[in-house]
Amino acid sequence: MNHATKKTNNRLTSLLYTGVLATCLTACSSSGKKGDTPADTTVTTTSATTSTSTAAPSISSETPGTTEVFKDFDWNTVPVSTAEIGAFPYLTAPSGFYIGEKDSYSESKTGYSTVSDFNKLFIFTGSSFYNAEGKVGKLKFRMKGDNVEWNQYKFDSSVEKYLTSIGAKLIGKMKLDDAKKKFLNKDDDMAIHNHMVGDPYNVPVRFYALNHAKGKVMFQVFSNTAEGDVGVVELAGFEQTIKAPTAAQMKKDIDATGKAILNINFDTDKSTLQPEGQKAVDEILALLKNDGSLKLAIEGHTDNAGAAAHNKMLSAARANTILKSLTSRGIATNRLTATGFGAERPLVANDSEANMARNRRVELVKK
Repeated sequence: MNHATKKTNNRLTSLLYTGVLATCLTACSSSGKKGDTPADTTVTTTSATTSTSTAAPSISSETPGTTEVFKDFDWNTVPVSTAEIGAFPYLTAPSGFYIGEKDSYSESKTGYSTVSDFNKLFIFTGSSFYNAEGKVGKLKFRMKGDNVEWNQYKFDSSVEKYLTSIGAKLIGKMKLDDAKKKFLNKDDDMAIHNHMVGDPYNVPVRFYALNHAKGKVMFQVFSNTAEGDVGVVELAGFEQTIKAPTAAQMKKDIDATGKAILNINFDTDKSTLQPEGQKAVDEILALLKNDGSLKLAIEGHTDNAGAAAHNKMLSAARANTILKSLTSRGIATNRLTATGFGAERPLVANDSEANMARNRRVELVKK
């Protein structure tokens, strides 16, 4: 064997030995139980796990698909406050700011930009939505002086510290995602616009609850780099102001306008009359018997809650219930017709429970 051949063989032997040694070392390092990891890796993993498990949950749980529901609010979670809060809307403009009139840069003389004696605000509680109904005010804040730059930090600090000082509790913070937009606007494309302040599509809105000894109040607070808005609702139950119609009033309305507008009570989502609704039909019967020449088109109408096709079918069924009740008691069928229009012809916008109640009606139209 010459010198070159011997040198080559020695090199191959060395490489073979190195490979065998590496294989042995690899086998030895994995000879422990399945799932074992080096000590330094174990420490890192444990630390990360501990940090995740002990982190405080966010106040605004916004996991898609888990918060798209309306629920009652538990006022027991908010301590009762006896702080001095003044009159509605319970806050004023901070120094250097003013509250503007609706759609105007003029300063409001009432302390709010708009007000409604009964409406609602959408309140996000961190885990669901709450329909806060009652007296609603909306406040649009602006800076005093010409060419004064909007001070978002001062606005946020002022409002937050004031609400905290009177006992209001921050209960949620939310920017609308696609699921929440679809949920809140499912029955009315203007619902978010009507019942939330600011621009919740792009900037989170903050929600506060004040459990005051004199009453319950909720706030929406919004701000960005250009403006600030606050919505206030003084909670109150809906007070029904619609009165049962009488034959005399129906005749007066028909003579004056050609129709009488009635709010007749039916069972929820059904065409069966409630006792108060039957009393109204009794008055229609009296009207028709008092005037044997009167012919009426009975038109059913609903609010916009629910599917349009269902509402139209329901309104037609309710109109037919009235027609059948009248004809079964002696009114000739050729004096009456029954039609349902669903939510196609609202009297007013479906933007509050009071207005929706007005739209749930029957009209008696003279033919």
